[in-house]
Amino acid sequence: MKLKSAAILTAMSALAASLWMTPASASDRCDRACLDGMVNKVIDAMVAHDPQSLPLEADFKYTENGQRLWAGDGLWATASKAGKYKLYAADPEDGQVGFIGTIFENGKPDLIALRLKVTYGLIKEAEAIVARGGSGPMGSPGKTIEEKGHPRKQFLETVPPKERMSRADLVRVANSYFTGLGGNTGHNTAPFAKTCERWENGMQTTNNPQPSNNGGPDILGMTCDQQQKSGWFSFVTEIRNRRFPVVDRERGLVLSFAFFDHNGRRTPIHMTNGKTTASPLSAPVTLEIAELFEIRNGKIDQIEAVLNSVPYRMKSAVWDK
Repeated sequence: MKLKSAAILTAMSALAASLWMTPASASDRCDRACLDGMVNKVIDAMVAHDPQSLPLEADFKYTENGQRLWAGDGLWATASKAGKYKLYAADPEDGQVGFIGTIFENGKPDLIALRLKVTYGLIKEAEAIVARGGSGPMGSPGKTIEEKGHPRKQFLETVPPKERMSRADLVRVANSYFTGLGGNTGHNTAPFAKTCERWENGMQTTNNPQPSNNGGPDILGMTCDQQQKSGWFSFVTEIRNRRFPVVDRERGLVLSFAFFDHNGRRTPIHMTNGKTTASPLSAPVTLEIAELFEIRNGKIDQIEAVLNSVPYRMKSAVWDK
């Protein structure tokens, strides 16, 4: 018996050693199709109000609009149907996936940004920003995006292997957008492609001229580059708690999360064209934002954002240290 036990222990030790020595990354267990499929499973589970159908880790964490909730609360209890708009960003190297799409809540369409962290086939983290309908200038984000029906083609294109940027360079370019926007002076801008376009909560916020802007600058009519060079965004006093958890090198995508603070002081905006204009805000406001960048040849080409107004200076209850 002693010999048999010793043999079993030796075999187990050898197996453990082989597992320890074998490189095991998240990509070995969940490739792009697997990660996209995990997103679909989460959306389906939300609609079915059945988180128990998912392969969740024992210490699974979920946040919705910055607040920690248990799986089954929030959107998990009110989702009624999956939408048709689906945009994925997969990061098999780190076992993460991002998604921007539509989901119906009690029959009404919402816009959702969702991030999942998958390890060993189990969902470890889920982070959602849900932009619900409203009467503001952006109307109902979910309805607008659902009517668009499908993402812009640039987000879906595969970058040739020789042209793919490193993770560090993709993050650096994405971060330069926030650096050029926060406390904007017009003298420190991100690198933009001439074809750059941005949607925020479904609204086109570049190259979209407005007939009247009460005498102020037509910011929405400008290009991505012109906007940052204008100096108009100086009222964005800080962009903090920046995170870049999903880097899709195959498609040149970076999904980021951040908080945009606006202190609301009525300080005149001095634009780079020599004109002065009033700040559009008169009270402290913070926006929680999920922003997806499509980057080619070192330049930002397409941007898609999901955002919500949250309490001033708020942080995420889980992800921000």
